[in-house]
Amino acid sequence: MLRIIYFLVTYMYSEINLPSENNLLIVKGRFKSEGQNLFGLFLLMFTDRTTISLFHVIVSSYSDMYEKEPHINWEEYEEYIVGKKWKGVYNNSMTASLVDAIQALSEDKKLMEILYDHIYDYDYDQMDAIIYDVINRIIHDKKLYMESIIQEISQEEYEAVREERDKNTEEEAQAVTTETSNKLKNIILRVDPIVAPVKGKPLYQLKVGDQVMVKIQPGKTENYYIDLYALKKEKSITPIPGTVVDIKSTSGKNEVIEILVEISPGIFGKFVEEERQVKLKIFDPATDQTIKQPKIREQAKGKDTETYSETNEGGNSLSILIMGGLFIMIILLLVALIMII
Repeated sequence: MLRIIYFLVTYMYSEINLPSENNLLIVKGRFKSEGQNLFGLFLLMFTDRTTISLFHVIVSSYSDMYEKEPHINWEEYEEYIVGKKWKGVYNNSMTASLVDAIQALSEDKKLMEILYDHIYDYDYDQMDAIIYDVINRIIHDKKLYMESIIQEISQEEYEAVREERDKNTEEEAQAVTTETSNKLKNIILRVDPIVAPVKGKPLYQLKVGDQVMVKIQPGKTENYYIDLYALKKEKSITPIPGTVVDIKSTSGKNEVIEILVEISPGIFGKFVEEERQVKLKIFDPATDQTIKQPKIREQAKGKDTETYSETNEGGNSLSILIMGGLFIMIILLLVALIMII
């Protein structure tokens, strides 16, 4: 009887502590490889057994990266990683390789189900074994050290954090947009970025001043500039370089990144991108085409007027000479007739 009661109590306790099906499971962690002097942080968010809905990872040669405790709240942990990335304080190649490794993990549905079950059961040993293996395939260090923590949050908590961030971001964006608009007084066209998966620059590495290749989208206003810059081919539109002048997160649940590029003085292009890991094509002066500056109509008109005036002036001079010659011939004929008479 006592065994039955113990079993029921244990079972009920485990059920109470199991995550709710509607909750989000977040795994935060840090790792270090002292042999290679590499330190990293990661955050993985799961919504179901086959999907990593959101992840952030960063690798750096600076040991202060490892000082960030994974036991802190997920939102602060996420902001720290994203902030370090935007500042460029990390190892590009190692971070990119680890991003690819996690993306490959998310595509392995069977392994994802196993990993999720371990996280759901709070089985740290089995969960860490899988994540450790993914990281060590990139770091290659037998003495790699890793620690992790699981945090469970409700969908409502997640949405509340996002809404608060959206509100703050929107207020900041409005202030920046107002200031930028007052300075630029510009024309903003809709453009699409050119993606280069192999040799492109990741969006999270993009900085103001970078020149990226973009393609103007067809539209009422856009078509004018497509024709003006002679970009339209038979069935395509030629990409052109644009200099990045502003990078910001837009408001909304998806938190897309909005990029503003300068195409030519007073003419700007804008596009949004949802995937921070996407690689954009950087302008290469050796192979990429720049825009052809349009002819200024006033100058062309002035030249035409000048040429026309010179032509008319020449024609008037010739007419005067002919009239003068005829007049002299008439005078000579009159004189000859008078002498004959």
